[in-house]
Amino acid sequence: MKLIVPVLNRYDLLQRMALSIDHPVDLLIIDNGDLLASLKVPDIVTSVRVLKMPSNQGVAGSWNLGIKLFPFEPFWSFTAADTVFKPGALKALEEASAPNKLTLTHTFPFYQAFSVGEQLVENVGLFDESIYPIYFEDNDYERRVSHAGYEIHKAEIDVHHDNASTINAGAKFSSPNGRTFASNGTYFHDKVNSGDFSEGRWSLKRRRENDWGL
Repeated sequence: MKLIVPVLNRYDLLQRMALSIDHPVDLLIIDNGDLLASLKVPDIVTSVRVLKMPSNQGVAGSWNLGIKLFPFEPFWSFTAADTVFKPGALKALEEASAPNKLTLTHTFPFYQAFSVGEQLVENVGLFDESIYPIYFEDNDYERRVSHAGYEIHKAEIDVHHDNASTINAGAKFSSPNGRTFASNGTYFHDKVNSGDFSEGRWSLKRRRENDWGL
């Protein structure tokens, strides 16, 4: 199983997540902060790749990059860097995943660990990269998946998650997020109000406007 993990800061929590893995995975770390020096993983992890990004790709862009790098998978699994997997959680995620489903955890925040099937990527599309760098990309995708008639399954996947650990890491992150949260909310609600179910596209204008200046 491919497990795709974007990270921007709090690399201590990324390390904690990695050590909680108890199921065979190929681990892809998308390092949007370009500060990961080392990472210890259990022997059960079958491979580790770390991609150091020259700038923050954002959540949607990072998830999309993971999908593009493994184009022959029946589904792609993702987790937040500040998640901890309880024993058996990753196995449960793999068993609940399928080519025709969006599989989420059964507790909020539902995208703390999730998977996207190949049929969804083929017919619904990728995540909307105009939603940058974070918040509302999940709402947009779930809405599009439902519109296309695919199943959204909330599975019994036992995890712990330090919600919004990046945003809570001080004014450096929380202040720009206040601005971009409003911008992304407006963009998302405009899509809803106009009946737009497209995957959108990467926008130079929105990328520049929503940059956090880190």
